[in-house]
Amino acid sequence: MKIGLIPVSAKPYHAGHHALVEIAARENDSVILFVSTSDRTRKNELPIYGSDMINVWKNHIEKILPGNVDVQYGGSPVRKVYEALGDAEKVGSKDTFTVYSDPTDTARNYPESSRVKNFADLYTAGQVLFAAEKNPGMFTRGKGTPDVSGTKIRAAIESGDIKTFTAGMPTGFDHRAVFDILSSAKNESLIREYLCYALKTI
Repeated sequence: MKIGLIPVSAKPYHAGHHALVEIAARENDSVILFVSTSDRTRKNELPIYGSDMINVWKNHIEKILPGNVDVQYGGSPVRKVYEALGDAEKVGSKDTFTVYSDPTDTARNYPESSRVKNFADLYTAGQVLFAAEKNPGMFTRGKGTPDVSGTKIRAAIESGDIKTFTAGMPTGFDHRAVFDILSSAKNESLIREYLCYALKTI
C-alpha cells in the first residue's frame, strides 16, 4: 500500500496546501493530513486562532478534500509524521510512505540524521520517500504549486481584502464565510489587548 503523509500548520489553509493534497491523493492509496490546531500569534500580525481553523476545517475544507484523505488534528504536524513512521517501523510495515512538503521544509524538517535515528529500517529499504526530493520543481511554490504566501493571505484578512484572499484559496467552498470567520480574530485580539491593559491598571 502507498501512503502519503502531509504535515501542515495551514494558518490558514490555502491553494498551495490544497495542491499538495491533490497530488498526494493521486499518487497514493491513502493520505494522512496532519493539521496543527494551535494558535498562530505573532507581534504586529493578525492572529489565527486554532479554534477558528478547526471551525473552517470541519465546515468547509473537509468537504473539498479527496475521498482518500484522512485529517488528523492536533500536535506538531512534523512530529506526527515522525511518530507515524516510527510506529510503522515498529510493526515491520511493508507499506511505502511518501512525505509531502516543499523542498525547503523537507530539508529543514527531515535531515538524514533524523531519518536514520527514527525510521532507519524503512528508510534504508526505500519505503520512506520525500516527494520534494524526487521532483523539487513540482513542489516549489510558484513552479509546481500555486504561488500563494500565507503571509500575504493573513495580510489580506487583516486589511479586509477579500479579493486577494479569494485568489489564494482553493475552489469549492464559501470563501466569504471563511474570510468572516478568520476576520473575527481582529475583534477578539483587540478585546484581549484591552482586557490585559485594563487588568494592569487596576
